[in-house]
Amino acid sequence: MAEGPWRAEWTFITTSGVTTGTVDKARYFDLRTAIFKAADKSLRDLARNETTERDEPWKLLVGALYSEAMLTADETGTWQYLSPDGWANVTVRFSP
Repeated sequence: MAEGPWRAEWTFITTSGVTTGTVDKARYFDLRTAIFKAADKSLRDLARNETTERDEPWKLLVGALYSEAMLTADETGTWQYLSPDGWANVTVRFSP
């Protein structure tokens, strides 16, 4: 795993409101965990029926963070994820 200054910025938009945040971490694992916690918090604030509808975007975000975010940011400096339904906007940056 690449080590270095990792930075993430996110916005999660739901009917209950907007969750935004920024975090800087030395390890990608810690950065990914912070993004998951923020995404989970945004979903827990929703009514039950909307949480069910958000199942697929959550899976897409998790998959992207595990499969491509670290490698892309390590190679190009930046990785961005925009969910198809507008729920998530996540940017990961790596500056060695």
